[in-house]
Formats: sequence, C-alpha cells, structure tokens
Amino acid sequence: MKKIVKLATTILAGLLLGITGNQIASVPAHADTYYQVGKIHHQTPKKWQGNWYSYVNGRMCITHINQYSVTQSYKGKKHTLFKSSWHGYKKLAVAKIKGSNRYTFNAYAQHGYQSDRGWGVAHRTINGQRITVLRDYSSMGSYVDLFRAPVYKSYSN
Repeated sequence: MKKIVKLATTILAGLLLGITGNQIASVPAHADTYYQVGKIHHQTPKKWQGNWYSYVNGRMCITHINQYSVTQSYKGKKHTLFKSSWHGYKKLAVAKIKGSNRYTFNAYAQHGYQSDRGWGVAHRTINGQRITVLRDYSSMGSYVDLFRAPVYKSYSN
C-alpha cells in the first residue's frame, strides 16, 4: 500500500511540475506589461535624441527627446510625456517590442490606453531625397512621421 501511495504521489508531483514548468517557460520577461518587451533601458538611444518635427492638424509639433525625458511642444504649450525619474507607466522605460521592429518609451504600461503604441526609425523619400524619420505608431495601423527639420510643402502650381 505504501508503494502505491508513493508511486501516485511521484506521478502527481511529476505532472504538476510538468504543467507549471511549461507555464513558466512561456511567461514573458516582463509579464505585467502591456507588450512583451526585451531588456528595459532608462535612457533614450543617442540616434533618437534631439528635436523632431511633425504637423498635427496643420500646426507644428516639436518632440524633444533627450537622454532622460521625452517632451512635446504644441500650440505654445510644453508637455512631458516620459521621464526617467518618474514612476509607473509614465517612467521613461525604452525597450524593443518583441515580434516587431518597434520600440516603446513606456515599457511599464499595463493597459492599452497607457501604451504609446511604439516608435521606430523608418525612411521616406521626399523630392527624390531619402530622409530618416522617427515614426510614431498609433492605433489601427496609422502613424505620424517626425522629421529632423521642419518639412514644408507648397500646394501652389
């Protein structure tokens, strides 16, 4: 009788370890975040630092990215988006989103409404010239391209 109980206990323990072992292996490195991300850094990449220009509703929007924060100036107001000294999902936490070529500035976001939807470097051809842009992705596959210098387009003939 003792042998049967030992055998049953061993089989049950093996099954439980096998089940939980598979679950542990499939959990991402940062399980409590909205995206599955790689290593989190609290500084922005050097090639992204500086001023980036875009147009929102016909007005100039300037995104200032420095080593420890990301801010935007729009309609004369300056708004800090992420900062490395802050806490929670607003803390500057740069990480690559697994399974894509995008990065996120707030890797600690736990819900979709907290997420920045990702950023990435892309290239555009304007007037025959290849320009590097910082692409800010939004929901539904849309994006806004940010340029190193303001780009003006003339609609005259």
